[in-house]
Amino acid sequence: MLQKQVNTNTKSAAMVKKRKKSDLWFYIIIIILLATMFLWYIRQMGYLPLWIDKQPSTLIAEMDPATRERRADFKIINAHEHVQSFSNIPLLLKAMEDCQIEKMILLGTSKFTFYLNPKYGFSEYDKNNEEIINISKKYPDKFIALCTIDPRDENKLEKLKKFIADGAKGLKLYNGHGYFYDNFFHLPLDDPGMMEVYQYCEEQGIPILYHINSGRFLDQMERVLQAFPDLVVVAPHFILTSRNLALLSRLLDTYPNLYTDISFGHPDFQVAGFKRISYNAVAFREFMQKYRDRINFGTDIVITSYRAKSRSYIDEVTLSYFDMLEKDEFTLPDSIYKMMGKKAREQSDPNMVYRGLNLDDETLRMIYHDNAERIFGK
Repeated sequence: MLQKQVNTNTKSAAMVKKRKKSDLWFYIIIIILLATMFLWYIRQMGYLPLWIDKQPSTLIAEMDPATRERRADFKIINAHEHVQSFSNIPLLLKAMEDCQIEKMILLGTSKFTFYLNPKYGFSEYDKNNEEIINISKKYPDKFIALCTIDPRDENKLEKLKKFIADGAKGLKLYNGHGYFYDNFFHLPLDDPGMMEVYQYCEEQGIPILYHINSGRFLDQMERVLQAFPDLVVVAPHFILTSRNLALLSRLLDTYPNLYTDISFGHPDFQVAGFKRISYNAVAFREFMQKYRDRINFGTDIVITSYRAKSRSYIDEVTLSYFDMLEKDEFTLPDSIYKMMGKKAREQSDPNMVYRGLNLDDETLRMIYHDNAERIFGK
């Protein structure tokens, strides 16, 4: 009986020991999972950059020397980019060197654009204005700053004058952007309160890079352009009417101080835009050649600390725009597809071969450099 009790106690002790060991492994696994999630989160926030984030794309080393020599002659200006802070500049400068970008136009940006979270609203744009102006002062040969304002602000004109005096070379406006209009501003482009801003920019020769959804705000846009015929306006992203080249042509024919750029922004829009160009390559080539003095080069990657974008990614997005303009055929790197939203990614073929525009050197020179320099200065 005693021996049986001893055996039972021994078994119980062994089971307890085994259970404790299982519990220990359970807690170890939970701790590892939580630590992994935490490290992933802070890396996404941009607080844990890895050495690989600072490496150039392998596509840079693989580039044909003749292509590099050809592009060097263009002195390329990226006329559409956003940067969150000074801390992003060292990486950005390296990516610019990789891709032979001589100069970049930085646009004043609100916190919403960097975090894509509506809870931030159109906030902290003053802070970013000051940041990019200071960047342009430190690197005057590399960056030009365009400030932004809130069209609802009663003191917007005074703020604009201050930022121009501080070193901004132009104005960036968002109230023609459908999301900003619906969620933040609720003001038409031709709101009476904006007239003084347009007049000041026209009189002072200050260009406006104006995000305008021409599908929604065409009439408002045209009223502004008609009221201020000498106002220089760059409406990017093919004025959000790349589906309708006839309308885009009419606008450029009607308003001689209206320009556009080739950027599409977020990878979802970039892939969709590149498909559209690929399916209509002949029409787009003719359009680009005809209006080559009205189109700027730009990428609109949005360089952030949050969800930090690597040097390699910046390289590959930039090179993809070069390929679209310069080649007969090209493919997109995996990095672009991986940055797409799930739904858009599922609807895309990462093996698709795109038709490019294969533009002549004179057209490329104007798109890459001459137009932006004429609009924004040296």
